[in-house]
Amino acid sequence: MKNENSSKGRHRSVPLRHFTWENKEHKSDSEILIESTVTEWYGAKHRPESREEIKFINNLPIKYCPYCGSIDFCRAGFNRSGIQRYKCTDCGGRFSPFTNTTFDEKKIPISEWIEYLLHLFEFHSVRSSSFDNRNAESTGRYWLLKVFSVLEDIQDDVVLNGNVWIDETFLSVPKSKIKKRNGKKLRGISRNKIAIACAKDGNGHSVMITMDTSKPSIKSTWDAYGTHIAAGSALIHDGEHSHSILIQDLDLKSEVYSTEETKDMSDDKNPLRQINEMHRLMKRFFREHDGYDREHLQDWLNLLWFIMNGPEDKYDKVLSFMKLAVSSPKRVRYRDVMSGKHD
Repeated sequence: MKNENSSKGRHRSVPLRHFTWENKEHKSDSEILIESTVTEWYGAKHRPESREEIKFINNLPIKYCPYCGSIDFCRAGFNRSGIQRYKCTDCGGRFSPFTNTTFDEKKIPISEWIEYLLHLFEFHSVRSSSFDNRNAESTGRYWLLKVFSVLEDIQDDVVLNGNVWIDETFLSVPKSKIKKRNGKKLRGISRNKIAIACAKDGNGHSVMITMDTSKPSIKSTWDAYGTHIAAGSALIHDGEHSHSILIQDLDLKSEVYSTEETKDMSDDKNPLRQINEMHRLMKRFFREHDGYDREHLQDWLNLLWFIMNGPEDKYDKVLSFMKLAVSSPKRVRYRDVMSGKHD
């Protein structure tokens, strides 16, 4: 059997519970030991639905039919696991509390999602979390896309006011093929970089928005910040030229601290320390998830935003996410999103 733990970052090419000797008539003592141990691990990680989980699912409030939106439905027995079923009087559709949600068609218990979310909120990589949970890495990537779906609109209604700090940071675009003619990667702010707009106010509220460009412009700056800053607020920034559109159109008071002025300041004295801390946390987060791409960059930022702005306690954060997930009519089908490789 291939040694699946021998190299950090190497993902499995076969399922964890596949044994090359499993069809042998006579197994050695060492083969039996390994097989029984791994099977025990898997059983602990993939237990059947518990009574607590079934009770949780059956007590979820059902407000309407997930197929047609009708409020005229009735109970229609239970499935073999004991989960309540419903029938819509209008369209005739049958459904459970999880139908058309993130947890629809689940094949493993919700309790495993709890561990996955805890790992994700603690900055574990998808690969390490999948290995620890005894899941295939593709399962971890699929679940990540489900998380992205739940958090898709999480920042849309955030409006900062009062003192508002803003600044842009830059992330390298992974797997970029854009190079100079001599074959070397471009340096500095180039097409190999992408700008991220970061803003935070004195109340601790924040936004992180991809600007889809390597250099902030008047348009990209307005698109990123324009709907997230209340008119009349005080803008504390580094004097970036494109910020002028915000000051002008939102009637903001401007307080400028140039990069030259702040570059040698200690953190406790730096007037832009609020935003600098966001940048540091973001860089750490993306180091752990170095497989991100342009397509899902805003999704990653939404996840980081939830980690930073959700409840402080990690278990409350998991509970908050689960409430969002079960109340969100967003079903992500495996075959629709996993036909290609998603990091």
